[in-house]
Amino acid sequence: MDNWELVPGRGIRRGDTTIFFGTQRKALHESLGGKPEGDSLWDDEDEYSLPNGDEWLRLRFMDGKLCDIEVLGGSLHHEGVELIDTTWPELEAALKNTGRQFEATQWLSEGHDCIDLQIVVASRQDIGEDGDGIAWLITSSDFKVE
Repeated sequence: MDNWELVPGRGIRRGDTTIFFGTQRKALHESLGGKPEGDSLWDDEDEYSLPNGDEWLRLRFMDGKLCDIEVLGGSLHHEGVELIDTTWPELEAALKNTGRQFEATQWLSEGHDCIDLQIVVASRQDIGEDGDGIAWLITSSDFKVE
């Protein structure tokens, strides 16, 4: 199965499946194989555990349109760099090798911003857990690029 690919400023995609900002909630339900699993914590979000069981996406909506994508498990790449299924030191070094860098987040309460990719990434340590793996990555239609 192909990996998810980050499309900065637009969303994520895998093969013919796109999860792009501004997409209607109903259309995403159809393209992802129906309604999300279980009950989400908030009315404006859907959680999907995808085919291999290791993938976990949380999608948030405003006025019925996708505005945030949170990747909590699985694999997500951008230009050959693994963004989720890695450790914080490996991710930071890999992005530095591509000329990108992280800075303390100014967008959320925890994590690190990579402005070039319009993402916020939190390590397990950032969220108060043990280990240096990646806890989550968020990209949003509201990511502020200054």
